[in-house]
Amino acid sequence: MWNQQDHQFPELCLGELQRQLEVSYVVPVLFLSNSLGESLLPKTVEQQDFEMSLKNVGDVESRSLLETWYEIDTHAEPPCYRLKPVSAHLPKVRSTTEEEKNQAINQWRGIVEQILGIFLRVFPAELRDTYLTTVIEQEIHNSIFMSREVGKRSVWCHRVFTQLPAGQDANDSTPLTKEKSRRLEALHNELKNQLSTSHILRLLVKWEADGLSQDNAEHAAYLQELSGQLSTQLKSILDDIIEEDKGKAVWKSSYGVDGLLCSELMQHTIFCQQSANTCSIPLENTLSAIKQYIASDKSYPLVVHGVKGCGKTCLISRAVQQCLNWFPDALIVYRFVALTPESSTLVQILRTVVNQLTCLITGRTFWIPHNVDCYRKELFKLVSSSPQASSIIIIIDGIDELDPLVVSELSCWLSEEMPSRMKIIMSCSEASEDTSVFQIIKASLKHEDAFISVPNPNQTAAEGLLTATLLQYCHSADGDLQKKISSRLKHCTLPLYIKVLAWQASIGSVDLSGTGDTRSVINDLFDYLEKSLGKEKVEYTLALLCASRYGLCDSEILDLLAHSPTFCSSVTHLDWAPASLFLAQLCQSLGPFLEWGSAGGSLVIRWRDQLMSEIAKERYLGKGETSKKTRKLLLDYFKSNWKDKKNGRFQSQPSEVQPGNSYQRRKLEEIPVQEFHLDGSIKKSYLCNLKWLVEKLQGSSVYNVIEDIVMESKGDTANLDADLSLLLKVLEMSANALSYDGSQFFGQIYGRLQSLIQSNSPDVSKCSFMKKVYEECEKPRVPSFVPLSSTLLHNPHDLAALLAQESKSFQELGAGEVYFDQITRLKSGNEYVVSLSTSNEEVIVWDVNQAKPVRTLRGVPNPNDLKIIDNTRVVLLCGRELQIFNLDDGSFVSKMKGIMNQKMPYYSPVSVPASTGLHDEHHIVSLSRNRMYVNLMNLTSGECISTFKVGEDRFLNSLIVSENGKILVCGDETQKPFPLLVWDLNSKKLIYDLRIPHHEFVTNLSAITKEGHFVCCVCREVDDPGPNFIVVYDLQSGTLFKKWKPGYSTHAIAISAQGGCVINSLEDNRILVWDLVTGACKHSLHKHTAPADTLLLDHTGARCLSYDSIGRDRTVCLWDLATGTLFASFTPDLPYSACEVSNDGCGVVFGFKGRRDVATILYRTEQSEEKVDKEESFGDPENAGKITDLKSSDK
Repeated sequence: MWNQQDHQFPELCLGELQRQLEVSYVVPVLFLSNSLGESLLPKTVEQQDFEMSLKNVGDVESRSLLETWYEIDTHAEPPCYRLKPVSAHLPKVRSTTEEEKNQAINQWRGIVEQILGIFLRVFPAELRDTYLTTVIEQEIHNSIFMSREVGKRSVWCHRVFTQLPAGQDANDSTPLTKEKSRRLEALHNELKNQLSTSHILRLLVKWEADGLSQDNAEHAAYLQELSGQLSTQLKSILDDIIEEDKGKAVWKSSYGVDGLLCSELMQHTIFCQQSANTCSIPLENTLSAIKQYIASDKSYPLVVHGVKGCGKTCLISRAVQQCLNWFPDALIVYRFVALTPESSTLVQILRTVVNQLTCLITGRTFWIPHNVDCYRKELFKLVSSSPQASSIIIIIDGIDELDPLVVSELSCWLSEEMPSRMKIIMSCSEASEDTSVFQIIKASLKHEDAFISVPNPNQTAAEGLLTATLLQYCHSADGDLQKKISSRLKHCTLPLYIKVLAWQASIGSVDLSGTGDTRSVINDLFDYLEKSLGKEKVEYTLALLCASRYGLCDSEILDLLAHSPTFCSSVTHLDWAPASLFLAQLCQSLGPFLEWGSAGGSLVIRWRDQLMSEIAKERYLGKGETSKKTRKLLLDYFKSNWKDKKNGRFQSQPSEVQPGNSYQRRKLEEIPVQEFHLDGSIKKSYLCNLKWLVEKLQGSSVYNVIEDIVMESKGDTANLDADLSLLLKVLEMSANALSYDGSQFFGQIYGRLQSLIQSNSPDVSKCSFMKKVYEECEKPRVPSFVPLSSTLLHNPHDLAALLAQESKSFQELGAGEVYFDQITRLKSGNEYVVSLSTSNEEVIVWDVNQAKPVRTLRGVPNPNDLKIIDNTRVVLLCGRELQIFNLDDGSFVSKMKGIMNQKMPYYSPVSVPASTGLHDEHHIVSLSRNRMYVNLMNLTSGECISTFKVGEDRFLNSLIVSENGKILVCGDETQKPFPLLVWDLNSKKLIYDLRIPHHEFVTNLSAITKEGHFVCCVCREVDDPGPNFIVVYDLQSGTLFKKWKPGYSTHAIAISAQGGCVINSLEDNRILVWDLVTGACKHSLHKHTAPADTLLLDHTGARCLSYDSIGRDRTVCLWDLATGTLFASFTPDLPYSACEVSNDGCGVVFGFKGRRDVATILYRTEQSEEKVDKEESFGDPENAGKITDLKSSDK
């Protein structure tokens, strides 16, 4: 602290605290006992307060001392007296000789005590509280006292000394000590009022002059007790923060729109607003030209170009804002290249642009292979087919930051004629090299009016920008300083040049006699940093920052600095403590040129300006030994290969933090980049390392893996060998599924390579690694859904064919005819399902393993619904009639008497117990045509053998029956609010009329246990528009058993008596599992990006399949209800119209749009048994493959 020659220490501490409060959840742990620490002089004192002090000081010597160390600053608002640097009167404080430096510091300490004594005499209590606060007091005030939320999660470790010797307490007689004692007591009292009692850890410990020692038994017991209590409180606080953050998360996935896309758009929106607000130069002419281009009928892009630092980003940001006013009905999509990892490559930008537009135009996303050609095709098709008449404006800033090899691919189709309603605006830095991005684009676009140059600001505009920037950075307007700096504007008027000059003025480093350009002033700034903070320290730190892939986290930088002797000191309690101070100084000194942004869920420090980043890399990283040394340092850090591990600053970094659940994403993303720059290849170590590949797909993203493969190819993927080429194609085609869940890797690989492997395709004959991966798919190391059919997913051969179909978009692939309206499993077994097609009038029994029909029933009259009676018979809703068929021989069995209600044709086959006295146990319970009766009908004769009626003019609106055939539950829409009616089918009597005052049951969202013990139903308050909730009734007593209000409306519900739970899916995409016994929420399941409106239980009720039948989220998820874990998920390429889970919960059968065959996926693990062809057959083997046409048989 005493080494801070410019009195920065309080500002550094408070500035760092404020930054952390803005970007993270801060958990203050306060160690405050009987000392407030060192008192520091106020850096500034308002003019009236200081002059009052001079007037009241009394003696000439004290007045002279104040005037020596404080000077007036009339440019400040309000004017103040500012403390001079220590070196102004004690130049030896900068000495390189340790003895002279320490002597100057001791002299400075004496001066500080004298000045503090003067202020204590002349300042009233109010001013003492304003100017003489210690750093710890200000930190407590700015965090704990200023924010109630921060205060709630603060912990105070209050150590109380026993046997404190005389002279060690706060009763010393010096004025400074008395003042600090007063302040300390007031602070203690305020903390007791503000903090929770459980967060005040008051512990007694015996005083020892040498401090705490582990060798002292009492001290060891104290430390152990403190550690235990603090750990308990911190764990509780962190658990609360995690839950709070889940509720606060603004950009959750919603209705099929990925939350990551929303987060990406928000980052670009915030950056756009900030850039536009800092734009103080006149750009009206250029903006007018952009407006004219958008309003014109030009079918080619517009390129806005200029030298680096000329303000293109500010211009583009202003253009985005103006477009909202110029064309309020237009769809405006904009990206700033390299602002985020998702905007760092062309294909990533196109992915987010296309996904954004598909959400805006179609309301959902669909399967598109992750490559430039596919996105180009879909983008043009999307715009052309959009029913909206408004324009679509795509704006991309900084296209020159992309790889020239990739941009050359972009320029090929930018020269094509664009759809009439689409306008593309790009900004690009000028460069004369033929291989530069600007020259590539210039050679492709032959239209002269496709380019607009950004003019340099004139002298007047530059001076206006300088004034505004000086006010922003210095918070004052020093006219003399501005005039001196203005003289340098004769050499350059670029906005970045002015920004750097103004910042140099704010930190006192500007060279008023210098000349040059933007590069020279940036290098001047780096020279100043090296001089003020230490050349070796600055070089070391900025080299690390430049070598990183996306930037570095604060903790990562501190870890790296702490392990360098340059940043360590023997005089501090922790030898690496100076590293923390240096990082704060560096961040403050680079101010507006650094930013904290999101990279893979972590907050990293990175360069804000591209030119600044380029110069820093050239200066501090280069391509020689420094680069190798720095990258080796980063590689060792992320691999945990430290020789001397610092206590408190070393943490091992396994790839899997929690096996199968949580991964160290920063490690997974940084290591390949550093390894590639050191060794020139990462194929053997990473890309063809299956363990690493699987971990990275789950812990990072498929897009990052694809970028690693492109990096291995040095930008030209045509140069990849057979293995990596095939891997790249498969990952591109599976990107949508793997971005959803990286654990789908084995299922996607198997589904896409199955046909190629089986046909001995030459594409895979040279791919030893990919063959190895494919072979493992039978028993994958990660539990997975593995497709049985090779047609379930597209294979790499399909991609070329799909791209060749210029007339058909990827969206249209899922718009085929619906051949499956319903798929239903049989009562037992896992080999067969029954499908129903209304439009084709077909009912088919499928062998799910071979995906072939074993029985077909054609010409079924208007089949709308199907329910299973037993393993051969089904009841079909044909129009408004119920008909029974034997699927084994294809025969018609019977038709139920009467017709069903048109809007509510509810029915259910039941097995009525023999105790009822009925001769046939199989019956159907159905709602009558007028919905006033419930009929019990015999399956064989079709006769109605019993009728239930509640009363006159009561209309039923739902019907569910327990599997054992004992309990029937219906909803009544006549009574207000709607009640639930419960019948005993044995006695044929209404046993309960369930009601909740002022509430009504949402009877289409209800479920009953197999034995009829419990019924659950969604309920809502009649006059309250808020979310609905769930009630569970015990049907043995007719009482309300449980009531749950999760805070969001329920979209689907299921109940499992065997599992002892109720499952419901919510509007916010969660699936909750409730304990039927305790009523507690056992599990909260997160995976879907849209509300799952279908929950299917296996036969035992232990597993649950969830999916969204509307298709906003194509993924199916299989859950373990006992543990609340995800067994596996699977995302098919195409939307499906029907889906069913097998009885054992290990298989899922799909019916896809546009496909005539069912497709099956099986749940596989490393312990899965080998596939064995089972001899189980459906019905009579002689009828295998039988097709019955009912219309022909009628003739």
